[in-house]
Amino acid sequence: MVKYLFKVIIVFLIIFNFIVPVVYYSCTVAVILCALYYLFFKRSIPFTYFGYRYIFIILVFTFFMAVINLSITVLYGHFNIVGLKRLIVQGYMLCCLIFALPVLIEEKAKAFEDAILIICGAFALQGFIHTLGFLIAPVGDFLFSLQPERLQDMANDPARNVDRFRFYAITGSPFFELPAAYGVACIMFFRMQLMPDQNYLRGWKAFVIMLLMIMGISLSGRTGFIGFGLGLSLYVIFNWNDFSQMWRNVVKITGGFLLVLIIFFIALTPAQKDSIANKLLPFAFEAYYNWRGTGRISTASSDVLEYHYYLIDSETMLWGRGGGSDDNVGFTHTDAGYMNDIIYGGIFYFLLLAVYQFLYFRQPMKVSREQNSRAGDIDFFCFLLLLAHMFILEYKATSVGTIHIVEVLLLYIGFTYLIKRYALEDMRAHVDFDRSGEITE
Repeated sequence: MVKYLFKVIIVFLIIFNFIVPVVYYSCTVAVILCALYYLFFKRSIPFTYFGYRYIFIILVFTFFMAVINLSITVLYGHFNIVGLKRLIVQGYMLCCLIFALPVLIEEKAKAFEDAILIICGAFALQGFIHTLGFLIAPVGDFLFSLQPERLQDMANDPARNVDRFRFYAITGSPFFELPAAYGVACIMFFRMQLMPDQNYLRGWKAFVIMLLMIMGISLSGRTGFIGFGLGLSLYVIFNWNDFSQMWRNVVKITGGFLLVLIIFFIALTPAQKDSIANKLLPFAFEAYYNWRGTGRISTASSDVLEYHYYLIDSETMLWGRGGGSDDNVGFTHTDAGYMNDIIYGGIFYFLLLAVYQFLYFRQPMKVSREQNSRAGDIDFFCFLLLLAHMFILEYKATSVGTIHIVEVLLLYIGFTYLIKRYALEDMRAHVDFDRSGEITE
């Protein structure tokens, strides 16, 4: 249990990468903790995972995309280097994760399952902290004080109309990026539920993890429910023939939520109940509230996207303008990812981003297809959903290849999957060797 918590903390520090004193980034703290672990328990600092082809290619392409961003910025003279900074931070976070992999991977044959369990634990911890901040005012004030001054000013500006409780998460990216990452965690949660012999997340443990993740999504942003829906579809598609089991799960989950509601009703103060009823629920389920009031399913963020897509000239479509919509005269402001990437670098730049994103999935999808089994089909579809998730998110904001929280998760998921498959193949090869005296093809 202590080892598991240590791994959850390491992943928490790397993925959410919040600001800390002295070393600035929390992922640096994770590197320091791992280095101390290596020195005191391993007597050496291993760098072996940096040389694995899957990891090396992603790191090289991350550097390549940073160079492309720098070149476009210099070429057009629009010195908006937000995208370049994000790729640099992303590369650093990826390196921190790779450095921590010897701590996170103990038994290679179970690396994939362990990674999912650690990811779910990290996001459940984030959801728990966020929920405490929302329900207990002093905790919320403390968490809010940890945010950079820029974000505190944003929260205190009435004109921005941003719910203050969204800042109670411990992360350097409390808005779109955090719920997007929750979506990835949800997909992996449901993937684990399809593993027939796993005892990691079953029964009440699975319910608690999912409840905390749902609370985290509800408090950070509705975008996370996209991943939740994709993960649920994965579970239903591969479990549709076991209707009785699915029905029992529905009954258990419904009963669990009713029990939680009863406990909340008894334990919470009137002020806390009022905050849930008048702040949290209208934010998390805005679409339902709008449907109840107007008969139309909509949210403010989805409605505004209608105006964030517009026609642009062919030259910009091909080559971009070197900046975002706000940097170029004649362009209406847009948050839409496809528009921003094309305005910045054109369609060819976006295709490079798409290729870069696909590198996280190419080898895992190839290996999963080669299995010719139900588990392989589930894994392939899971990776396909993760890839689709990125392109769905791109419709709302810049996502493909550039959400550092998500990219670190995807590397961790993809690499541990490959490590597991290769380890199992080696084990089978040794069995064949023992039976026949030579390794069979």
